[in-house]
Amino acid sequence: MIRPLIALMLLALSLAAGAADTAPRCIGLVLGGGGARGAAHIGVLKVLERERIPVCRIAGTSMGSIVGGLYASGYSPGEIEAILSTVNWKDVLNDDPPRTDFPMRRKNDTLRYLLDYRFGLRDGAIQLPRGVIQGQKLLLLLRRLTLHTWRTPNFDALPIPFRAVATDIVSGEQVLFREGDLALAIRSSMSVPAAFAPIRVDGRLLVDGGIVNNVPVDIARSMGADRLIVVDVGAPLASDDSLNSPFAITMQMLDVLMKRRTEEVLATMAPEDIKILPQLGNMSSAAFDDAAMAIPLGEAAAEAQLARLREWSVSEDQYQQYQSAHRRVEFDPPLLSFLDVVKDRSKTAGYVERALDGFVGEPLDVATLEQAIGRAYGLNNYERITWNPVVRGDEVGVDVTPVDKGWGPNFMTFGLQISDDFQGDNDYQLGIEYTMTGLNRYGGEWRSRGEIGRITGLRTEFFQPAGNSGQYFVFPYVEYRAYDQPLRVGNAVPSEFRVRRGAIGFDAGYEIDNATRVYAGLVRGYDNATVSVGDGSMIPGLSTVSNLGRLGLVRDTLDDASFPRSGGRGELLLLADVPGLGSAGDGQIMDVSWDHAISSGASRFLLGARLHASWGRPNAFNALSPLGGFTNLSGYAERELLGEQSALFRGIYYRRLGDEGRLFSVPAYVGASLEAGNVYRERSQLVSLDNLILAGSVFVGIDSPFGPIFLGYGRADTGASSVYLNFGTLLRPRL
Repeated sequence: MIRPLIALMLLALSLAAGAADTAPRCIGLVLGGGGARGAAHIGVLKVLERERIPVCRIAGTSMGSIVGGLYASGYSPGEIEAILSTVNWKDVLNDDPPRTDFPMRRKNDTLRYLLDYRFGLRDGAIQLPRGVIQGQKLLLLLRRLTLHTWRTPNFDALPIPFRAVATDIVSGEQVLFREGDLALAIRSSMSVPAAFAPIRVDGRLLVDGGIVNNVPVDIARSMGADRLIVVDVGAPLASDDSLNSPFAITMQMLDVLMKRRTEEVLATMAPEDIKILPQLGNMSSAAFDDAAMAIPLGEAAAEAQLARLREWSVSEDQYQQYQSAHRRVEFDPPLLSFLDVVKDRSKTAGYVERALDGFVGEPLDVATLEQAIGRAYGLNNYERITWNPVVRGDEVGVDVTPVDKGWGPNFMTFGLQISDDFQGDNDYQLGIEYTMTGLNRYGGEWRSRGEIGRITGLRTEFFQPAGNSGQYFVFPYVEYRAYDQPLRVGNAVPSEFRVRRGAIGFDAGYEIDNATRVYAGLVRGYDNATVSVGDGSMIPGLSTVSNLGRLGLVRDTLDDASFPRSGGRGELLLLADVPGLGSAGDGQIMDVSWDHAISSGASRFLLGARLHASWGRPNAFNALSPLGGFTNLSGYAERELLGEQSALFRGIYYRRLGDEGRLFSVPAYVGASLEAGNVYRERSQLVSLDNLILAGSVFVGIDSPFGPIFLGYGRADTGASSVYLNFGTLLRPRL
């Protein structure tokens, strides 16, 4: 009797074991962090789909959270690969919108020699950004890619349940995203310290999850997965000869800690779990422009585990049923009943509110909304401007949250120029500028600048936008400038004057769009010139007072201020003395400038003209117009030619060296210019363009972090020649 019972029990256990072997397993996919190396995850996913392996849970960190989050939300590996191949990483990792979307005030700023990089200043101490990249465009991209999930705040309700890992940089604790905003969760998980700024979510300051859990094996298992496929794309430690700077040592220390933590986590894997290690060599985690190269390496690593992976394959019918339940539903743009700008994190929320007028009552147009947000971000006062669709009752709308720069609201920047003609004539220019922003909710700011060197100067100005969309502005200012002005007579420069000019003015204007500004104003000037070098008996010193009316028009569509490829900039300024207000002169002046850029491949051309004309008896200091300098009648010294009328025509060619698509590079150019122009005393000479001087130059240039730098040689047909080391834009605007 006992023996039959034992036999029955053994048979029952055997049947139960067989049933367990055939029961569907929950296969968890763990995708580790590794920056651009994480593109290998796409290759692994392609193999898993080809081999019909259903994934029921996903946990990801950093780049693993991007690939994992997109796959979990319903994207196929092919769609994720297409996204990766079409993303312009150079643009995405540059927070600023295109220059064409900048407000006119910032466009003018890009044409000066001061750095575009601004330090914060608070309580007498300099403040620095928390990351090189704030992630503005990256978050907009993630928002666009995950819009179809906006009604799915619980990540367990995604086509595949998903978790993203981040780190609370204040406490050092792991932060696990189980619900909320999928785009924000992914962005938080990949905030690589120093590279990407941390992001604040629910009061916690979050950075890359790789610091605490780069390969979240434990997270996937805690989600209920009983079998794991773990993909580790972490970079190897740097070699001895690469540890050649304090920064490299610091990063190595961080990598050592992450690697040790990863090894501890991987050691917890069960024998039946599968580990995939793509052989990515020394591929940099920052090489996003080469990220697609990692995809086939991920495929190869998965295929090396093919025998084990196939043990978890399901039938064709089962996998088709799985896929039909795990594909995304296209986003259906809702009709917007409201657009609210959250005001508790920005002092200038009103400016953003005005920039986003016109969306309510229309279907959500993501591209147009992003462009409008980009234009507002171009003011350069915000750390980020985010948006997300929301439901309130029966209404669907959008919340927009501008976040002021955490290292503001007051900023300081500086610029340094060094010029040398290698013939003993050299000078420098140092400028420091302080800007107070957020003076009111509509974007008022107060800016002051001091300069020493070739030009000594002080300037303070207040800029206040007004109107329903900020299209109007008022602009009072006070300035003082002093500089040396050579006086050429024939082929010699017998004397040099020290010119001192002070002015107090007020402009008011209207910006038709981001590219066009008209303005009018009054300015009172105090001017003085005394001989500093040479004989002053021929032309004695001069002091005048002027009161001028101003009328101006500026149109700027240039794509770049340093080495433009397309667009143009034109300026028209009319000045008229007002004798009734005490002006020493009684005349009118017209300044016209025009530049237009075109390109073909790596070759670019900048065509331009300048015209200065005067009528009557205008104030002498305003009437005189200088020429001379690099691409401004090359061969002559800066401002060496001086006349009451002037004309300049020029064409500049420059060619980009190297691969323009590289993510990290310092652009270099070779080029040449042809110029024709002169200065005149009489307007009739200007009309007939008598005695045009022909000139030209050859140069090399780099677009450095300090702005454009040129080394060139120029020569005029009069015999004047010079070697130039110049800083600053080719455009020479009147600002």
